[in-house]
This record gives sequence, C-alpha cells and structure tokens, in this order.
Amino acid sequence: MVTDVNGNVETGTTTVTVKDEVKPEITCASNDLRYVDPYQTYYTIDGNELDATASDACGIASLTYVGGSPSTNGSTMDGVQLNLGQNTMNWTAIDVNGNASDCTTVVEVLKRPTTLTYSGDLDEQYSDSVDLSASLIDNVSGDGVQGKTISFTIGSQSTTAITDVNGLASTSLILTQDPANSYTVISEFTEDASYLGSSDEDTFDIVQEDAIVDYTGQTLQATPNSNSSEALVVLSANIQDITVNTANAQYDPYDGDIRNAKVMFVDRDNGSAPISGWMLVTDLIDPSDARTGSVSFEWLVDIGQQTSQSFTIGIVVDTGYYLKNSTNDDTVVTVYVPAGDFITGGGYIIPTASAGTYASTAGLKTNFGFNVKYNKKGNKLKGHMNVIFRRLESDGIVHVYQIKSNAVQSLGVDVSDEDAQFATFITKSNLKDITDPLLPVSLGGNLILKVDMTDRGEPGSEDSIAFNLTDGGSGELLYSSHWTGINTNEMQLSGGNLVVHSGFSLNGRYVKAETTFEGVELKSWPNPSKEYFNLKLKTQKTDKVQVEVFDINSRLVHKATIVPNEDYRFGEKLPGGVYLVNISQAGFVKTLRLVKY
Repeated sequence: MVTDVNGNVETGTTTVTVKDEVKPEITCASNDLRYVDPYQTYYTIDGNELDATASDACGIASLTYVGGSPSTNGSTMDGVQLNLGQNTMNWTAIDVNGNASDCTTVVEVLKRPTTLTYSGDLDEQYSDSVDLSASLIDNVSGDGVQGKTISFTIGSQSTTAITDVNGLASTSLILTQDPANSYTVISEFTEDASYLGSSDEDTFDIVQEDAIVDYTGQTLQATPNSNSSEALVVLSANIQDITVNTANAQYDPYDGDIRNAKVMFVDRDNGSAPISGWMLVTDLIDPSDARTGSVSFEWLVDIGQQTSQSFTIGIVVDTGYYLKNSTNDDTVVTVYVPAGDFITGGGYIIPTASAGTYASTAGLKTNFGFNVKYNKKGNKLKGHMNVIFRRLESDGIVHVYQIKSNAVQSLGVDVSDEDAQFATFITKSNLKDITDPLLPVSLGGNLILKVDMTDRGEPGSEDSIAFNLTDGGSGELLYSSHWTGINTNEMQLSGGNLVVHSGFSLNGRYVKAETTFEGVELKSWPNPSKEYFNLKLKTQKTDKVQVEVFDINSRLVHKATIVPNEDYRFGEKLPGGVYLVNISQAGFVKTLRLVKY
C-alpha cells in the first residue's frame, strides 16, 4: 500500500524469495602428534579431543568425518583407533539448507620413546659373576615397561634379560675375558612395534682374580762339590684358583682357568728384581682340573767365595688374568758348599690323603728305602730311592706300584736345628706297576720325584717324610703321599727311621759327637768321616770300656773293648753310612751317632 501527499492510496501485491547460500563455519582440531597406546600399535582417541566443531545461522544439519582405522564415518571420533604414521580425518558440516563446509586434521601417531638406564656392577674379577641390571622407562608415562628383552654386552660376551613389572631387567654373566683390555658394558633395548629403542653405555673394568700360591721348589741346594761356587736351583710353585680353597677369605664359587695366570720368581733382597721372567702356567696338577697348575724355573746361582748364601724368593702373579704378590708367600732359598751331606733311611707311612693319577688308597702302606750321599771325591751325588705304594683299582685288585730313582739331581741338607734335621732331594725316576712281579708294567720315565724329610732323632718314631712324583713333561701330579690341596706335606713315619747329616749348618755349627756325664767326657772325631773315627772316653775309673757299633738296620757291625783315657781308632773297613755307637763303662752308657761318607 502506497499513500501520496494528497492522501491518495494505492495497494499492490508481489512475491519475495529468500535464499541461504552461506556455508556453515567448521573448525577442525589442529594437526598434532600422538603416541601409540602402551604395548599397542595404535592410538585410541578419547572423547572429543579430535572432533571438529561447526555453526551456521540457519542451523547445522550434520557434522561427520571420514577417517580412523579402519575408515569409519561418524559424528564423533571417541574410541576410534589411529594407526602408526599419518592419519588424515576429513570433516564435513552441512547446514539445514544443504550448504557444506570441509576441514581436515592430520594426526601423526608415533611409537613411544624410552630411556634405558644401566644400574648393575661396573667392575668384577675375571671368572666371577657380574650382576647386570637396567631399567626401561616409558618417556610418555614415566612408568616402567614390562616384558621387554634387554641385552647386556661386555666385550665379546653378552646375555639377555626380560623387564619386570617395574621395567627392571636383571641377570648375571661369568666373565672369561682378559683383564688387561678396556671394556664397556652396553645395555640395549631394540625398537619393537610399540616402543622406540634405547641404550646405555658405561665404562666397565674386569679386574684380575685372586690366586693362591705355594712355593714347592728347593729351599736348600748344595753346589756340585766343595770346590764349586755355582748351583742350579729349581724354583717351582703351585698356582691355584681361589675357588679351590673354601676357607680362604677371597673365596668365590666361580671357577677360572689357572692356565691364564702369568708367574714370575723375584729376588726380594734386590728390590724384587726378576729372576725368571713371566711364565704361563701350562702344567696342570690334574689334567681334568684347570684350577691348579705349576711353574718351574732353573736358576743358576753363584755364591762366590762364601760357604753359603741365602736368598729371599718372592712369587709374583700378574700381567695376566690373576693377581697375587704378597711377602707372606716368600721363601728363603740357601745355596751352600757341601760338607759331608748324607741321608739314608727306610720304613713306611700309611697315607690317608694321597692324591694324583695313581693316588694310593687310604690305609694302605707306602714303603720306602733310600741312601744318598756324595762320592769320596765330594764332586758327585750318588745313591738310590725305592718307594712302594698300593692302590685299589676298579678291577677290585690292590695294585702295587714302584717308584725307582735313576739319576739323583740335587740334595739339600739343613742341620741347624739339632732336634730336627731337614733334607730335600730331587731325582729322576721311573714308575712301574709291579702287581705281577714276573710281568711289571712300565708307566713312564722322565718323572721327577721330590722327597722332603725331617730327622727328629732316635729311634725315628717322630721322623716324617713326603713323596711328590710328577711328570717331567706335563707337570701332572702322579703321586702325592699327603696332598693338602696345593702341595705335598710330610707325614710322620708309622715305622722306620731317617738319618740326615751334614757338616754344613745354617747356624755355623759343626756336628761333633761329644757328651759329658757326671765327670765323664766322651768324644769321637772326625764326624762325619771319609775314612775312620777316633774315640776317647775320659774318666777317673779304670774299668774296661765296651764299644758296640750298629748300622742303620740295627745290625752289630763292630765290637771292641778299649782302655779308658786312650784314643781308639776304628771304622776303616766300614762302608759309608750312619752308625750308632754304644759306649758303656761301670754304669755309664751313652750312644753317639757317627756318619761315614
């Protein structure tokens, strides 16, 4: 309707059409990163965190997406799983008039990063068990990751362990590598379907294993004759892995191989100067047991114009897989010019702790007899050693074995203690099974028999002896009369007698057969003697003096009646040996021990 200025009115009709051509407004979530769910290969959308939003003046008819795994259509992405990698979600908003708008959100799904931290040992001895441990942490949640394989590598050795509920993996490894090298311990988690890999690397030190050492060589060695100043001394020692001795303070239960040890003999009196140089322990006492071995070195010693000289010998184990250098293991070796050295004896022992390839059965006798001395010129050792021992074999028969010397190599005698005279000698020997005396079986030559003995006087019941037989080539222990686990100790005789004699004494004493009894003086000289003995009994009594001479086997070899206070000479026809001389006069009875060589 229209009205003009004059009041005229006109009315008309028309049709108006209104159109909605404005697209709705749509907003997608920003492109983002997400990590897969723990222990999974996808990420699960929670709620509306990645939903788009839309608005329109006329109203929104629908808001939908296409995306996810598998591709899904819907109005919300709550619970949708997104795969590893890039996930594109296309959203569409349609208003009530059919106008549509689109937007896109790209979400990259990644594996979960981890941190692996080593927490185990950083050093351990060779042959021992090292404790290895590491924690695997989920960097997203801060929680430990369970059920994952962690590898541990030290040098050429490696092992694995599985993480527990807290992400901790623990295991152990016996170290077999050379302590001289440098090492790192590498712990590593390898990337899998859910987690990125991680590793840790730390400096690791393999230290030398403790060794046990025991000197088994010569402690006394005479020069070849009274005119010589040089002597060849056999220095030897048994070297043992700490696992053998459970009572040792450094004991551990993990066996090593003692053949990896390097040993040197040193002169402690000269600033631990090397004597032998480094030696590998190539000889095992028992070929089936790599824990105990031996080393030997022939040391040429010159004592110049001295009649004797003592040396403090140390045993150093180092520059190899083992370590030991203690003055507690030192020994004193004495080289001297011989003066009437002589040993003889016979009897038996009953071993209860024999050892070696042919160890005797406990309770069975070991018989022996020997005689060793210098020849009349004093320039060569001569004599013999015969040892018989018994062993119950698997065939149910007690086999009889014989050790016989064939070349006496050395003799050392110490008579500085008048109550206990010590001797040691070494001889090459043969070993035979003589169970059938008509058909003896040779078990080897080039064997080394070392005999230690202590003479504690008459009648011999307190004397002791030790036999140690080894293979001269391999060092294998064939027979020990009493094995302690690392060496052969002396056993007290069950029967018999030992005689040890020398004109040399570490105390500078010269043994003289002499005694005084209630105003009676008895002496005999020279002692020892190469030819004869002089005997005199000084007394106020006029009774005749009875003299009886017995050999080592208690046989009467000479008898005489002599005049008191006069010299009596005898013994020219007696062979070399040890003799007991009984002298008696009117109630006075005394026994002297004389040696002829």
